[in-house]
This record gives sequence, structure tokens and C-alpha cells, in this order.
Amino acid sequence: MRQLLQVLVEGLDVAQQEPPAPAPFVYVTALRSEAGLTRSLAGITLISREIGFSKGAETLYSADARSATFHAQHQRLPVALAVEVCPPRQTVSIAVSGVSNDDTYRLFLEADSRLFGHC
Repeated sequence: MRQLLQVLVEGLDVAQQEPPAPAPFVYVTALRSEAGLTRSLAGITLISREIGFSKGAETLYSADARSATFHAQHQRLPVALAVEVCPPRQTVSIAVSGVSNDDTYRLFLEADSRLFGHC
């Protein structure tokens, strides 16, 4: 999740000091998953691209390579996605953040339903 917020902060134009940029909207959810790391990341990458999250896509692995975080920015909108897969904890979590509440929430709902199904 830190990477998601860092990507958003780095993307803001800090040269303009007046007025300060509004804080981004962030939506987060998580669920229990027994799927393996490789399988999860393959599905996350494919689905994320289909939703439009393909700009600057990157997967960062933990030091022990047992968990990873995929993050990308939307190709047309100022919205970013981060998905953390942690098989040792049996969790997958997603965060979607952006400057427009409507776009952010709509893409969060789409990512949530496409990645996690209708829970």
C-alpha cells in the first residue's frame, strides 16, 4: 500500500505550491486466499490490464520472494491500483486511489468484482 501512495505523491506536481493538491481518495479491501503467488499474480496482471491499469505496471517481491505487490496506473485516468498477494498469511488485498472520487470508486468496484468475484 505504501507503494501506491508513493506513486500518487510522486505524480503530483510539487512545483505548484498554491493551492495544495487535494488528498487522493483511497478504497481498500482484502480477503483470504489459498491461491499461490505465481497464479495470483498472473491473474491480477491480466485482469488489471483489461480494466485499464497498464501504465508503469510493476511487481515488487518481498525480500524472501514469498509475497509480492503489483501496482500500476490507469492508462487514461489519474487512478492507481495496488494488489498485495501474501500466501504465508493467505491474504490478497487491493487498493485503488485517485483524485476523482467517482472514477476511483467506479474502478475500485470493477477491480474488486473482477479480482475477487461477487462476495
